[in-house]
Amino acid sequence: MTIETTGKVERINVVQDGNGDDQPPSNEQRQMEIQKAVGNPSGATIRTHTTDGTAAEQLPNLSIPDGVTALVVYLPANSGDVFLGDADDQFIPLTDAGHVFEWEGATLSDLHIRTNTAGDGVGIIFEGGQ
Repeated sequence: MTIETTGKVERINVVQDGNGDDQPPSNEQRQMEIQKAVGNPSGATIRTHTTDGTAAEQLPNLSIPDGVTALVVYLPANSGDVFLGDADDQFIPLTDAGHVFEWEGATLSDLHIRTNTAGDGVGIIFEGGQ
């Protein structure tokens, strides 16, 4: 079988996707949609959340943009450990400055923190403004 390597392609009317199905080729509008979806959001959300007591508390309802990872950070001023988890169990320890938990959920309010000392807490940071 001979493969032509000097041919000229003037127009592509159809391409096959990963399933072998015919699809129209990407156009400028579709490429802009893709660029917007995978590009970096503008701005940043930076918050702190400190506890009122030693019972589990829900983190604020901050929406996280698609494809963005939020960081939940141990605050250097804490006097003790911070435990992260859901409403029932907080089993992930943040115990020292520099300890970070990465969260890729849709909102921070899915997470709860518990501290041994009222007033301890976490910092929250992610791309995209609120």
